[in-house]
Amino acid sequence: MKHTLYPWERGVRFDRGVLAGEVGPGEHKYPRHVTVQRVDIRPRTMAPAAQDVPTSDGVLVRVTVVVRWTVSKPTTFVVASASPEAELYTAVQLALRGAVLTRAHSAVDAERDAIAAEVLAAVGPKVAELGIVVSEVAVRDVVMPGELRRAALAELVAASEGRAALERARGETAALRSLLNAARLAEEHPALLELRALQAASTVVVDRPARKG
Repeated sequence: MKHTLYPWERGVRFDRGVLAGEVGPGEHKYPRHVTVQRVDIRPRTMAPAAQDVPTSDGVLVRVTVVVRWTVSKPTTFVVASASPEAELYTAVQLALRGAVLTRAHSAVDAERDAIAAEVLAAVGPKVAELGIVVSEVAVRDVVMPGELRRAALAELVAASEGRAALERARGETAALRSLLNAARLAEEHPALLELRALQAASTVVVDRPARKG
């Protein structure tokens, strides 16, 4: 029987049901009692379903991650578990849960990178026994409960309104200070009021004596 493997494939060979080794890309011919199980060794991406995890302060936060992984040992991948991808999935979810449980809800979004690093460190040794290497973990989404999102929005609105009120107060204070300075100048220099009145007048009439003819 002929088996052709592509560059991104490896074959785990069994002779009458007994493990007989691993073969690389190319064309291979074996008797009928030899079977070859193909394994794709290209990098893959897994996005486990979002899970609701309680934080250390009792808030239920919905978190999703993305995992980049590769089959590093094809024979182990085939032999060690009946469902290695499902075991990877479970290991990631459990590690994510453990990382979120130790944090307050306000720290989960801010510490995405730290959570991802903890998940990677926890998952790596476990899935290595399955012939898998996890190269990257990233926290994709952190969703807080609706009540907290509304409270955060209200806080942002209140802060914005507070800044606007502060700017108005500063403007009013500057205007009052300007008026106070003007009053002091007028009190100290009464002639300034006359000059101001002349500037404000639209027409200045000068009374000159008539010439005698």
